[in-house]
Amino acid sequence: MISTVLISLMAASLTGWLIQLNDQLLLLINGLAGRSWLFDSIVAFCLDNDLVKAGVIGGCFLAAWYGGKTLDSTNARRRILITTLIAACFVITTTKVLSKTIFLPRPEIQTQKIFKLDGDQLVEMKRMPVRIMLDEDSQKDHRALLNGDVDSNDLGSFPSDHAGFFIAISLGIFLASRRLGLLALGWSVLVILAAKMISGQHTPLDVAAGATVGIIEMAIIQYVVRRGFRGWLDKLTGLSLRYSALSSAVVFLIAFEVSSTMTHIRAFLALLAAMRRHVMLGMG
Repeated sequence: MISTVLISLMAASLTGWLIQLNDQLLLLINGLAGRSWLFDSIVAFCLDNDLVKAGVIGGCFLAAWYGGKTLDSTNARRRILITTLIAACFVITTTKVLSKTIFLPRPEIQTQKIFKLDGDQLVEMKRMPVRIMLDEDSQKDHRALLNGDVDSNDLGSFPSDHAGFFIAISLGIFLASRRLGLLALGWSVLVILAAKMISGQHTPLDVAAGATVGIIEMAIIQYVVRRGFRGWLDKLTGLSLRYSALSSAVVFLIAFEVSSTMTHIRAFLALLAAMRRHVMLGMG
């Protein structure tokens, strides 16, 4: 009984320490915002422009795909990268499901008074004194927030799907090519994810959790697919070499979607789901 109480107290103390550390790191990183219109505009540009945000990642993926010096090295790279794409799909699904399940608004939303349902009572959440960037879009979004206009996507920031997705892709590139992988990892952390924290869209804990999901699922799926489905991987890599023109077009489309976090594929799947519901209602 006493040991159970001690474990609970230690867990509560550790949780409180992590939350405090997370808040301090967020405010330190976010403290760069709101001081220079030029700096904030560059950060916002990195957040909103797919070419800047993730074009480097897509370029590294393409370079790794075609960069093998021998037939064997090319096949080995492509097996890794194909498995990486499979893992990335699992990662983005996991982070999206978790973010829809866990109610944790973005830090920029928590600048306002927010209540959450705790049992039968409404409890006010802790307010976060994050700085708002000075660029036009950030200021516009902040004015909309002050008027009560909140995007539903802003109510679930944990874990960061960008962190999970881009860390998984970058790790796959790293397994295929060390130099390209280091470039992809550096860009993911120092540009994409740093901008998310500077702008107050994610906390370090959101990013760390998303990255953890990406690393774990990437490792598991690389192991499972390469052990249990090696024959399929060999067939796919063989087809990519045999039909090089067609595979080049497919890889370009994949790199394009990687650069946009599969936004267009998700929109297409949402359209198919809406069409299915419409057809089912019509038949009913």
